[in-house]
Amino acid sequence: MQKISIYLLSILVLLTACEPVRDDNFNLPSPSEAASMEVIALSTNEYIVKDLTSGGFQRYWDFPGGTPSISGLATDTVFYAKKGTYTITLYVSKADGSGTTSVSKQVTVESNAALQCSPKLSLLTGDCLPAGKCWTLSRGAGAVKVGPTYDDYSWFTSLADGLQNDQYDDGFCFTFEGQQFENKNNGASVNPWDGYKAEAYNPGVSSFIFSEGTGISNRDQIIIPNDQFMGTWDSDNVLDVVKLTEDELIVRARLRDKTGVPAAEGWFELTFVKK
Repeated sequence: MQKISIYLLSILVLLTACEPVRDDNFNLPSPSEAASMEVIALSTNEYIVKDLTSGGFQRYWDFPGGTPSISGLATDTVFYAKKGTYTITLYVSKADGSGTTSVSKQVTVESNAALQCSPKLSLLTGDCLPAGKCWTLSRGAGAVKVGPTYDDYSWFTSLADGLQNDQYDDGFCFTFEGQQFENKNNGASVNPWDGYKAEAYNPGVSSFIFSEGTGISNRDQIIIPNDQFMGTWDSDNVLDVVKLTEDELIVRARLRDKTGVPAAEGWFELTFVKK
């Protein structure tokens, strides 16, 4: 489920914001000398990673399939909800970003994490009962907002009942048991890359992660697979939760292109109600 996200962009900005004087005589050591890490298992699903690299290097961790998915900290904790084998990669470079080298390590998660029914998950999934809970786009004004940045939605605001019927009949469903996500779209979804026409589409059943406090401004996040969406097809699969109550769910997600890559600018704010 790896896409460029706001976290990746934030870390890259932080890592390249300063431009010190280049030292062209600097020779970055080989990967075995320059990049060094330690991985310690805290539990079956959670690991501590430490950058042991000596010298004044920048660092960038890549945790595909983990939470968080990236990091710039010297020491961090990564969580894997699903069993499988994952690759942890540490990139190090000069302060100006040049001379990058890396080292990787694989970890094997033997079992899925036991998910506890927290109050927030209870709201999202319908009291964590087997039936699950479905959400649909609100018919009120502002159900879909689009703007250039995370807090600016000046590009577009939908009117009351201003969306297509093929959008209002979609149900985005979360089931606690098995951490399942399903887009029940009644066989068709609105394609924003083809004149917003409804087309036959079967997204299937997949999984979701509810990650508390990992979003912008420490907001919780709903993370669904890269090939899934919630609300609009061109919204990203990582959604910050702005509001979650028994009857209303408001999320923010990046605008992305047809290939699934987030755009350089552009954010959605989507408002759902209980279906």
